Amino acid sequence: MDSCDELIPECLNFICGVVDSENLPLNISQELLQQIKILKVIHRNIVKKCLELFTELVEDKDNYKKFYEKFSKNLKLGIHKDSTNQCCLSELLCYHSSWSGDEMTSLSEYVSRMKKIQKSIYYITGESKEQVANSAFVERVWKRGFEVEFDGKSLVLVTKEGLELPEDEEKKRMEVRKAKFENLCKLVKEILDKKVEKVTISSRLVSSPCCIVTSTYSWTANMEQIMKAQALRVNSTMGYMMAKKHLEINPDHPIVETLQQKAEADKNDKAIKDLVVLPLETAVLSSGFSLEDPQTHSNRIYCMIKLGLVAAEEHSAVVPDEIAPLEGDKDESRMEEVD
Repeated sequence: MDSCDELIPECLNFICGVVDSENLPLNISQELLQQIKILKVIHRNIVKKCLELFTELVEDKDNYKKFYEKFSKNLKLGIHKDSTNQCCLSELLCYHSSWSGDEMTSLSEYVSRMKKIQKSIYYITGESKEQVANSAFVERVWKRGFEVEFDGKSLVLVTKEGLELPEDEEKKRMEVRKAKFENLCKLVKEILDKKVEKVTISSRLVSSPCCIVTSTYSWTANMEQIMKAQALRVNSTMGYMMAKKHLEINPDHPIVETLQQKAEADKNDKAIKDLVVLPLETAVLSSGFSLEDPQTHSNRIYCMIKLGLVAAEEHSAVVPDEIAPLEGDKDESRMEEVD
């Protein structure tokens, strides 16, 4: 038979070979042949032999790297479709990691490097390794020294809401920060209205002022882009599965601190709206989403550049071309004349 799903699963369709069996009646139709029990036994044996071959190949890193580059998609397809062999196939998967450099690492290798206090595997998805490596979502995880990318280990997506790191000392400070920035969060939510579902203080950011995270059961930014690109997408599904955006702000960032001071001075200040909207739109882009109105965002950027250039010109105009001599220098020049 050229094709028989009962004989070999779809994920192993790159395997070529001959199966010889004395128990197969070949003088009957293909429909009846597919119902024979011996096919199930052959199926199990073929899958078992293939998995054993792959496991042996893992030990030879150079050859396995070549194999994985060509057939990694087949292995991932097998995890989705072959529930019986999911565990065996998962041990064959490799991913880029924040600690692995240009090489890829397996889940078992990741687990072997985990800290004692670390209970979960932290991972992030994106279009490229470079894109996710510079993401704001991994700042706190990296600062704590945790590796980002089963054996009883749960997978934690760092772009989702409610990220908790083990024994994080920041938890003690978070309660104080929440109380301090509570009014600011309410003001930002009023300004943004339906653009975000809620505004909270972030425990994951270190150097970025804010980021957009998604709710637990909605699509990630990367998955949302994939689904939007589908020609046969169902619009009704898009409606309730699209990411519910949550804005997290970094209370230690100068922009947020300045915004807090301006809000305390006068919450009706028109400048506050621009200070809120521009970082939000920037966070939407850096978090992997697309803007509904990119032209308006571009105009805001141009306006900020113009203001920066005007301020630079005013500063240069204030600075004199030649620095006036000090009083001591004048006296010294007079003494020289007397001599």
